Amino acid sequence: MHTLVKISWRNIWRNKRRSLVIMTAIALGICGGLFISAAYMGLMNQTIEESIQTQLSHIQVHHPAFIHDRELRHAIAGAGAIAESLRKNKEVKGVASRLVVDGMAASPHLSSGVSIRGVHPEEERQTTLFHQQVERGTYFLENGRLPSAVIGEALADDLQASPGSRIVLTFQDVHGEMISASLRVEGVFRATASAYEKNNVFVRARDLAELTGGDEAVTEIAVLLNDEKYIDKIRARLQQDHPELKIRSWTELAPDLEFVMDYTELSLVWIVAIILLGVSFGILNTILMSVLERTRELGVLLSIGMKKSRVFAMVILETVFLSLTGGAAGFASAYILIALLQDRGIDLTYIGGEALRDFGFSPILYPELDLGFYIKVTIMIILFAILAAIYPARKAVKLQPAEAVRK
Repeated sequence: MHTLVKISWRNIWRNKRRSLVIMTAIALGICGGLFISAAYMGLMNQTIEESIQTQLSHIQVHHPAFIHDRELRHAIAGAGAIAESLRKNKEVKGVASRLVVDGMAASPHLSSGVSIRGVHPEEERQTTLFHQQVERGTYFLENGRLPSAVIGEALADDLQASPGSRIVLTFQDVHGEMISASLRVEGVFRATASAYEKNNVFVRARDLAELTGGDEAVTEIAVLLNDEKYIDKIRARLQQDHPELKIRSWTELAPDLEFVMDYTELSLVWIVAIILLGVSFGILNTILMSVLERTRELGVLLSIGMKKSRVFAMVILETVFLSLTGGAAGFASAYILIALLQDRGIDLTYIGGEALRDFGFSPILYPELDLGFYIKVTIMIILFAILAAIYPARKAVKLQPAEAVRK
């Protein structure tokens, strides 16, 4: 077997130019496929991570009725004790209690439906990166006579508001009566998704509680964990301890993101497979030409007693070596390219990248690819190489030694 491997390796270098051409084609195809995969994978992972860090957290706790009827009367009973218990768990990174109501935000120019989120700024710093997204103004640092609000860039544009402007929020109080309150815009944040900017207004929980005329109720508890692997464990324990509440993980809160996550890698594998399928026709042609050029030589080997199975294996090995050599060059090129751009990122702003924000994607792309994907592509290279080699290998073993040596 060792001798067969050596012969097969030497055979692919008999015609160096032809071998290098097909290796280059394989390398370019693999490099392109891996980079596209890394870009798409990075985009999806960024979107999911951004959603978890700024909107969803890993787990959220609600009163069951609040999910369909977002009113203050559906507050979480014993929310303080639940939050305190979670904070003592070493697997929990941060817990935020929120007072969330639906309402309207208005200025002299426009009005828009929004989700009004009453937050505790110090708790939000532990569970979200929201405080880092404030680009204009400040994040709940001022203590003026009017309650302050932090709004998104998209909503600020619609309302023509800026830090220092006043907006009017309209929502239901604890008695179900509609009330309106004037708030001062303290800051303007910029998120990855423009829809999130347009649909959310943040105020202090204590200010919102005073405006609604009730105690500082909690309608949502957000939990951020140290590691995603604890999600199912913490969620199951919470649901067992509090069966009257609705405990949901981020995959239940955003099933569309889970769907994208589950099928992203599968779709990328298919993309690389299609690229390899196209390249495999070039591999087949190269190996077939090599076999036809060595008709006399193969005939001599068969005539002196070399088994057809060994001839078949030799052609297969030649094809696999040719493909893996080109694939290795493609892997190396893709790895270097991804590594260079992984920290710097690719700014798509100037080529329509801002439109990505309408779909919840960041215009700055950071490509990334895990080791498992490289392993899957390696397996595919070997499989496609074997498939491409079958016809030339059969052509070789069907040679008649007596006729072949005369050619």
